[in-house]
This record gives sequence, structure tokens and C-alpha cells, in this order.
Amino acid sequence: MIAYLTSWLNTGLLLFDVFIIAILLPIVVQQRRETGATLAWVLVIVLLPFIGLLSFWLFGTTRLHLRRRKRRKVEEKFARALERVQINLDGEQYIAGISPSLLTLVNKLDDIGPLGGNAVEVMREGDALFDALENAFDAATQHIHLVYYIWETDYTGTRLRDALSRAAQRGVKVRLLVDDVGSRQAKASFFAPLLAAGGQVGRFLRVNVFSRQLNLNNRNHRKIVIIDGNLTFTGGMNVGDVYAGRGEPWQDLHARIQGPVAYTLQEVFCQDWYHATGEDLVSDTYFPVIPDAGNICAQFLASGPADERWQAIHTVLFAAMNLACQRIWIETPYFVPDRPILMTLQTAALRGVDVRLLLPGRSDHPLVLYAGRSFIDDLLAAGVRVFEMYHAMPHAKAMMIDGNFATLGSANMDQRSFRLNFEGNMFFYGTEIAGKLEQDFLTVCANAKEVTESQRRRLGKRQRLAESAARLLSPLL
Repeated sequence: MIAYLTSWLNTGLLLFDVFIIAILLPIVVQQRRETGATLAWVLVIVLLPFIGLLSFWLFGTTRLHLRRRKRRKVEEKFARALERVQINLDGEQYIAGISPSLLTLVNKLDDIGPLGGNAVEVMREGDALFDALENAFDAATQHIHLVYYIWETDYTGTRLRDALSRAAQRGVKVRLLVDDVGSRQAKASFFAPLLAAGGQVGRFLRVNVFSRQLNLNNRNHRKIVIIDGNLTFTGGMNVGDVYAGRGEPWQDLHARIQGPVAYTLQEVFCQDWYHATGEDLVSDTYFPVIPDAGNICAQFLASGPADERWQAIHTVLFAAMNLACQRIWIETPYFVPDRPILMTLQTAALRGVDVRLLLPGRSDHPLVLYAGRSFIDDLLAAGVRVFEMYHAMPHAKAMMIDGNFATLGSANMDQRSFRLNFEGNMFFYGTEIAGKLEQDFLTVCANAKEVTESQRRRLGKRQRLAESAARLLSPLL
């Protein structure tokens, strides 16, 4: 009897596995992912069907086909509404040192292009950023709009929450949008003082295990602050003690920007807010005419999995690197390049461009660290220089090209940022900001350890096996 039950159970499990494979494989193939990602999912599903089913349910499905339709409707509505409040935004048609073909591309991606007249302050230290944010909140007179992936409930998170509460008590309209996964620890009870003061808190793509909304794979990774329509902050820093330098060493980059480019950050915020809450914010109140504040040309580009035509950030970075003549310097905490980015870096180095990567020597995501290291041998062979930082975690996401093009923001150099998350990067055109970021890059690299081919040749078999195994999963990271 036991043998019969065992045989029946094994047959049932086999049929269940076959059922899973038959259902999931067509779905995976029809999603038209990168070839490597598709093959990785096929192998997981065929070899480990039940684990493949669970993993695909949690991380493999974007579940954005309905959301895409909703997003398109939102953007169509916003396009019509924005015409009514459109200020005279004329993107720069010529910028010294920037390839005309690159300017043509970036103008097509948002129909505006780089905007002049901005004042920019780049911040490397978290405590300086959070001081500036608190001061800006205290000086706000009309509204404060924020999007954050992570908002911790520690000292720094409480400090900024209380500053927002003070602003709301003065009658300033405060709207905070946090990601439901990244800010999972910041519950409604934590934001109770802000809500009691009249502020609003929205959660992006809520996770509900009892519905089809278990969408862990597509998160809002942006960090955006807009104050009174003309002062903005954006970059790589979330809200928390680690970003403020309280405790664990952590290095990052952020920017305080005042000027016309605030218009495009406000547009992205309003789209995200409407998508999460249904509240329409398009009005002259939030889109005033913005006077020039400086002489920096800047452009804010957002991208995400709902963008069906162009992945704007990935597209601009790929094009700018291919047009580089002198140098490409990149700082990123999570480096898992897709094939086009890898080939671009190798080709640039082979044609004599000074290509350098600043990466972490240790990471809060070891699997990503090992996956990234598996690409180092190919890069070193092409002439790319790789630096690893051990005394602190480099969390900045920045790229500088030829001394006249630079970007910083939320997007890492990995496939998750380019295709799965909602990201936002500020691009700077001209020598002023690119030069400052290059000097900063050299200073940081001076305290990092350069990786050499001889060191890589001495790696043990266990290390190489770990890197190779992690690389197999790189399309999924």
C-alpha cells in the first residue's frame, strides 16, 4: 500500500512539474527578454519546476501589461494637461563639446532636451545633504513633493519626517511617495505625525500577498525632491542613517539643483503620484514659470519597465559611451552589465579611450558583487582600469565622459536598473559639472585599490567558481 501511494505521489508530482513547464515556458518566451535572461529562466523552470514557478511568480513576471495601459493613459492625460501649463521650455540646440548626434538623440527622448539656466551643487557627504534638505523644508512656502525608494525609521528618517511635519503645519502642501518594498519598515504609524499635520503619504506599487499585486520585481528606485516648483534634489541617496554617514562608512552622490530643469522632475513626480494615488496635480500652481538661476545645462530623464519604446537612461549612456573620444569614468555600486554595455566598454578601451570603473570591494549584495567581478577579466584584457573600494561602500551612480558630459542619479550599471526598476538620472552637458565630478572621481580612486591581471590570475578555484555561478544568474539580477 505504501509503495502504491509513493508511486502515485511521484506520478502526481511529475505531472505537476510537466504542467508547470508547459504553462510557464510559452510565457517566458513571449516576454522577449534578453536572450541570456530567457535562457536562465528556461533552465530554472525545466530543472526545478516548483522553485521556478515560485521564483517567476515573485520576480519573473512584470505584471505591468495592465499597468502599462494605465500608465499610457496617465501620460496621454498629462501630455494634454501639460500643454495648458506649458512654460516656454526650449532645449539647447548646441552645446560646445557635445556631439550634435547625441543632442539630437536626447532631444527626441523627452521632446525638450537639455535646459540651460540651472544652478547646481554636487554633494558627496550625506550629512551636508540632509542639512540642506531640512533647511529647504523649513524655507518652503507652497509645496514639497518627494519620491524615495528607501525611507528608514532611524534618526535621519525621523529628522526629515519631523521637518516635513513642521512644513505641513505651516500650510505647505507635503506629498511623499515611497516605494512599498524599499520603505517597508516605514509603516503608517511612523508617518502618523506627518499625516496628522496635513501631509500626504503614498506608496508605489503596493504589495499584497492575497492578490495579484505581489509585484516585487518592479520598484520605484527614484530619489526626487521638488520644493515650490523650482528647487530640486536628486541623486543616489535614500533617507537613512547609513546615507548620512552615521555608523557604517558609505559614500554617495547627490545634487541640489535650482532652475528650469525642475519642471521635468515635477512632471515625473506628478506622473508617479497620479499612478499611485489617482490625484491629478497638473496646474499652474505646480508648474510655474521658472527663472534662470545659473548657467548649467541639465536634463532629467526617467525610465522604467512601463516604457515600451525606449529605455531612456540606458539608451543615452550607451550612445554617449560609443561617442567618447578621451575617457569614460564610471562609479557604480552594482555592476552587472548587459552585452551591449560590456562591448561598449571593451571597444572604447581598445580604441584608446581611458576607461575606468570604480566598484565596491565588499558589498551589501554579495551575489551581485561576484557576478560583477566575473566580467573583470574581459575588461582588463581590453585595457579597462578597475578600482575597488574597501574602506567604504561606494553607493554613487555616476558617469563622466570626455570632461563635458556627466550623469548622476538612481540607476546602477545593471539590468535591473535599465529594464526592471523605475529610475531617474540627471544629465549635465558642459565642462563645469563634469570637471567637478572627474576631480571627485580621482580623489576617491586615490583611496581605492586597483585590480590587476596578475592579481586575477592568482584567484583560487573556489573564488572563480563563485563568480562563474553568480554570472549565470546575472540576467536575473
